[in-house]
Amino acid sequence: MASADYPHGSEPYSTLEVRSVETSNPQTLDGSNKEVVSNPDHSYPQVVDPQTQTAWDAPKPESPYADTEATAVQGQPNQATRRTICGLSPRIFYVILAGAILIVIGAIVGGVAGGLAGKKNSSNASNSPDSSTPGSGTTANVNVLGESKLAASNWTDPSGYVHRSVFFQDPTNAIIARQWDSQNKTWTTRNVSQFMQSSTSGPINPLPGTSLASASCSSRWGSLYQVLVWFSEAGQKNDVISWVNSNNPVNNPNFWVYNNSGLPTWNGTQLAVAWQRCPNDKCVGSWTLAYQGREGFIRVANASNWGNNTTPVVRTNAVSAGASLALAPALQGAYVDGMTLATQRRPGSMGRTTFLGDWNWKEDDGTIIDDVDPLKTRQFAATTMKNFTQSFFVSLSTDGSITGSRWDGKAYNAVPEITFAQGQSTNFSAIAMTEDAMFYGISEDQIWEYSVDTTDPSTFTLAGKVYP
Repeated sequence: MASADYPHGSEPYSTLEVRSVETSNPQTLDGSNKEVVSNPDHSYPQVVDPQTQTAWDAPKPESPYADTEATAVQGQPNQATRRTICGLSPRIFYVILAGAILIVIGAIVGGVAGGLAGKKNSSNASNSPDSSTPGSGTTANVNVLGESKLAASNWTDPSGYVHRSVFFQDPTNAIIARQWDSQNKTWTTRNVSQFMQSSTSGPINPLPGTSLASASCSSRWGSLYQVLVWFSEAGQKNDVISWVNSNNPVNNPNFWVYNNSGLPTWNGTQLAVAWQRCPNDKCVGSWTLAYQGREGFIRVANASNWGNNTTPVVRTNAVSAGASLALAPALQGAYVDGMTLATQRRPGSMGRTTFLGDWNWKEDDGTIIDDVDPLKTRQFAATTMKNFTQSFFVSLSTDGSITGSRWDGKAYNAVPEITFAQGQSTNFSAIAMTEDAMFYGISEDQIWEYSVDTTDPSTFTLAGKVYP
């Protein structure tokens, strides 16, 4: 693997060796099938002593005045006995009774008012933007982690049936796969993190809200059918890139294998990955991963040697921190061994870096989309069209809107506004695309699927709900 054709300052790096590994004839997608107040017993009214007391249990002082009512009750014969109620004169008794009734009524009214106010506050809290806005990261979500990213890929099995995988994190931080089988026309949920609990390599620990990237391989020549998803984990000194792969997705789809690339990353890197086909008919191909390295360079790693230092292909001062990335396979001559890398450039654009062959890259090969502010951008996604002769790149803004640009084989044509036909909620917090022009978005704790019109990519047509 040779370096990019420009100097990178003093940053050391070495090259990767590319193993001679698949390709088949250019794959054709034209025929693919796209598819939640009572008082205690002892609290009776009592007579209030007119004398001031220093404590509730202090003895009452001797009074110099005669208690005429008490004298009458004690039955002195020379005085007329007065009528009493509970030992009290009727007037005092009724005064105390009226006061007690008022206290009870006040308590009831206060309780009702407090309950209504609490209900109103609870309703306001449940409807507040912080608890319902996609991507807010609150515990309001029950299906998808609020800050979850999204990844997707597709492949075709030996019988010609199309399969698609969509990856995200649930509220427990687990990586979940939703997988589509065009033969049975069903989505199946697989908890990848749960599958790895019994692995000898131990459970996986993806960072909350980690960038996700997926690619799939389907090679009839090499009988190779695989589905992979990459993510970031916390390392001893730096975050590192790991992945899990399903090596037999047809016959044993619940068996996944964990791998750690050991590649250190920087600043919560975003990820982009593609399966690069081989430039001849005698090898399988390899996985190509783009990410942001420790010094901020955009680097490209190859599966032929993950542990080797990887090639920086875009200078650190040319890209934004936490740069959005997208990687799309492309025809290079007769084979699909070319690639186009989209990166977030400063001060505000989606720039293009092109693979030239023999692991050489042209760093600045034009602009894909103008006016892409790094501070207002969440992520990029890309797909291929017209048998890999064309590509389509999109950018998701922080306000949930999406803009795009189509490569027609000669130039990029801006698509400033995308219409979601028959769309549900389209305030997306994360997006992904497969190579067969399918689009996925997280919105309001749900994942939706759209089909891209390859004739007019400004229109996305709703295909259905992916999850839940």
